[in-house]
Amino acid sequence: MHKKSQNIVELIRNDTFCEKIYSTLEAWNMNQRGARLQEFEIIKKSLRQHEPYLIDLYKNSLDSINSLGDEKGGRVIRDLEFAFCHLEIMKSKRRIVGVSKTLHFLLPHLVMPIDSTYTMLHFYGSNKYHDKAEKEFETFLDIFTKIHRITRQLNLNSNDVDEEKWNTSIPKLIDNAIIGFDKYMNGHTLDELKALLSQQN
Repeated sequence: MHKKSQNIVELIRNDTFCEKIYSTLEAWNMNQRGARLQEFEIIKKSLRQHEPYLIDLYKNSLDSINSLGDEKGGRVIRDLEFAFCHLEIMKSKRRIVGVSKTLHFLLPHLVMPIDSTYTMLHFYGSNKYHDKAEKEFETFLDIFTKIHRITRQLNLNSNDVDEEKWNTSIPKLIDNAIIGFDKYMNGHTLDELKALLSQQN
C-alpha cells in the first residue's frame, strides 16, 4: 500500500490501511499478556489527529538525514517525540514496542520496529522498561540514534533494499540483521563461536 500510494495522508485516511495496522499489531502480540491495544476507532482517530506531524516525518528516510544535530535532524526528532508521546496506541503504560511498530508501519523508511526479544537485548542486554512516555522516548531516541549511525557508517541507501521477503526498507534491514545475529549466536555453543573467531583471526 505504501508503494502504490506514496502518500501518507491518503493512507491514514484509508480505513483498510488502518485496519491492517491494527491487525498486524495484534499478530505481533500487542494485545495479549501485559500488552493492551486501544480500541481500533481510538487508534484510527489518533492517527488522523497527528496527520500534520506524520506528513512532515514521511518526507524523511533514515539515509536522508545527514546529522541528527542539524536543523533537519532536530525537526525530525521533535516530530518523532510528539508522535511517540501522544499517539493513542496502547492502553497499557508501556508504549515503546507498540508505538515504534506503529510508527514503522506509518514511516517504514524512517523508523525501525522495536521489540523486547531482540532489539532491547541487543542494545542493552536486558529489557528496559519505563511507565512514562517521555522516559520511553529517551530509549526510543537512543535506539534511533544508533541505527542512524549504522546507516551512515555503512552508507546504506535505497540500492541496498531488494524488497525480497522482509528487506523492505533500511530500518528493516537493520532490524533483520539484529534478529539474524541473535539467532546465529544462540544457535552456536561458546566453543563453536570461539573456534569461528580464531579461524577469522
